[in-house]
Amino acid sequence: MSALAEFIRLPVSAVDELRSHFGETVEKEGRPAVEFDWSGHVLVTLLPYLAECGINLMESPYKAIARQLSESRRASIFIFTPEHRKAFHDKLAPDLFSSDDLGEYFQDSTGRFEPGIGSAMLDGIAAIQKSLAALDAKSVILLSIG
Repeated sequence: MSALAEFIRLPVSAVDELRSHFGETVEKEGRPAVEFDWSGHVLVTLLPYLAECGINLMESPYKAIARQLSESRRASIFIFTPEHRKAFHDKLAPDLFSSDDLGEYFQDSTGRFEPGIGSAMLDGIAAIQKSLAALDAKSVILLSIG
């Protein structure tokens, strides 16, 4: 199980440039927001879990751009906004979640048992919360998994 996950903070003004100059824009305008040392597959499974809990980070005003980038880059790309921060930051406190429930969800979703995956998913929640904390009114977080 491996896929790199990157949380990159970008100015809102740079989002449209991602369509035509992804690498250049990320390199020039982007700043790492959070480090996540687990496989990105953890986050790919975690995001639908959170959506089922009423924390839908996959919906965004930039969903069309994220979908286009996901297809062209063969990765899973999401764009978190200040609205996500306002709506979900406090709901993403890791102590509100159970590593056992998260591990069970991972196993049910993927059909794979991975020792310690519940802790990895809790770390994913903490990383997402920390990335949202890095947002201000003029920035977004680009989450790229691939």
